[in-house]
Amino acid sequence: MVDHQINLRLERGLRALAAQGMRTEEMKRMDFSRLRVAQTPAATKEVRSGMLLHKIADAENIQVSDDELDREVHLLAHQTQQSPDEVKAQLVKDQGLERIRARMRGEKALDFLYANS
Repeated sequence: MVDHQINLRLERGLRALAAQGMRTEEMKRMDFSRLRVAQTPAATKEVRSGMLLHKIADAENIQVSDDELDREVHLLAHQTQQSPDEVKAQLVKDQGLERIRARMRGEKALDFLYANS
């Protein structure tokens, strides 16, 4: 799980660098083993906090309804200037709907903690 989180963090970082104009040749010269090691502590914390939020959501029976998920898909569609059907089809293909549902469930569990602290 930590390795997966490290990969996600590196992927986001590379996309950001590409958006800022860094060329592929420059990216290939980066020391990815060093970058992976540097990302490990933050990735570990993210995995642990995600697992904790998941357990809280289970204990409190926190769910994300299909309507809530559809609203999120519509928001993504608006942001990417695509139709909701196109976005949903791509998310289904990439198994992204369940990742979005899990993220939203974690956010609801965090909101629950804030409201009850």
